[in-house]
Amino acid sequence: MKIQTAVPTLIAFACMLCSARVSGLDVTLDSGGSGSMTFNDVDMDGVIDFDATIGGVFRAKGRVFESFGTITKTVTLTSTPPDTEAIFAKLGMGAGTTAFTVTVNTTAFTATGSPLGWTVSYVGTAEDTMAGIVDIPTHFVDASVNAGTIPLTTVNGAPILATVDTPIDLAASGVNPSDSATDLRVVFSFTPGPDDEILLPDNNGLDNKSIEVNVFNQSDSCIDHMNNDARRVALLAQKSDFKCVKKGSGDVTACVDDPAEPKTDKKEQKLISDFADRCDPVPAWGVNGATCCDGGTNDGSPCLMPAACPGGSCVGGACISAAAETGAGAITHDLFGATVNVASERDPAKCQAAVIQRAGKLYAARWKAFRKCKKDNFMVISGDAMLVSVCLGPPQSDEGGVVSKELARLSDRVQTKCIDKGVTPVGAQFPGLCNATADGLFADCVSDRVSCRFCQAANRADAIVPPLDCDGFDDGLSNGSCSP
Repeated sequence: MKIQTAVPTLIAFACMLCSARVSGLDVTLDSGGSGSMTFNDVDMDGVIDFDATIGGVFRAKGRVFESFGTITKTVTLTSTPPDTEAIFAKLGMGAGTTAFTVTVNTTAFTATGSPLGWTVSYVGTAEDTMAGIVDIPTHFVDASVNAGTIPLTTVNGAPILATVDTPIDLAASGVNPSDSATDLRVVFSFTPGPDDEILLPDNNGLDNKSIEVNVFNQSDSCIDHMNNDARRVALLAQKSDFKCVKKGSGDVTACVDDPAEPKTDKKEQKLISDFADRCDPVPAWGVNGATCCDGGTNDGSPCLMPAACPGGSCVGGACISAAAETGAGAITHDLFGATVNVASERDPAKCQAAVIQRAGKLYAARWKAFRKCKKDNFMVISGDAMLVSVCLGPPQSDEGGVVSKELARLSDRVQTKCIDKGVTPVGAQFPGLCNATADGLFADCVSDRVSCRFCQAANRADAIVPPLDCDGFDDGLSNGSCSP
């Protein structure tokens, strides 16, 4: 990273770079006839900080940086820390009405294949430094790929004529069905009046708060978002059950079975929103695109209108959220039975809460491991059979050990929160499917129940055909241990 400032010696250096551009990230600041400067990412760290005055009329201070993740490739124009805003300003009367332009070219990256998804955000504030009239008749952000040969979109802002600071908050997204990308180009242009400026807020966390452009393989992005959103739904649904057990007393079944728990419902709505944004077209594997969901009549079928899906949801993504949430509730009932009763004595109640908490963490860990395996193998997996073989086995892929770590924590809690506190046999506090299990095997029984419900949820969330054999997945045996 380097900070480049406009002083006479650096102006000559910048012009030299203009005529001998090296491959990699660069940014060009153009004052629309009074001069231009180009800065290159010479140390190839993906960051360029600049502080320049171009042609005596255009002040530009900020940062451009690129971020190339496994799925998403991103470039953003934002502030240089510790500044909270990037500045793009006309100095005084300047050289008349002309457009100032900032052009960013990213480093080349490994091709992001079709369908090519993209998002563009343009967030900032238009001001007049002398508290005069803000007069910016044109301003836009243009995004393209492959050295500008394939356009993505142009986000045009409305003309600004105001006596007060004016916020800018624009966004666009879309899919190019047959295109791929090997680099990004972003052009930010505006026509300022005297002393006008556009300020871009801090976006170094890549949260769409300034000018940010993302490209990604739409299918990979959909699969990844749906898996991660399902994990979040699963975690919150099980956390809700844990709170019901921890804070309740006696029969807490109504609390556990509440279908409208606010935090879980919020995450479900986020999943459904992400499905709409990221999953058109629906990928060939890894995502259930059906819209009749939640166990109603015609569950799993296409749905063009609510009447075709009586008793269930008629919206894309609901099958996935329903699978994750249903699995969480099933784990609780597997352990407690149809009625969830919290013990009246302190230590048995704490034992119950600890086991439910760790079971929920283990359930979420299996979703997390599933997501990682998919992300690591997008180039390998082409359909359901390969998905099962690579990621689910059995045994399930657990690179990084997130599942094994949660299994160890579950065993530890059974020992420290139950057996060591004299709550034995542990199964006596859980009148469900692990009721008759010996203390030394109780954690294994809980783990099997989690494995069963995760397998069923993954089959449904990903619409795996033929479905993974969950009876063998949960404990390695064909013994009827995993049934609906």
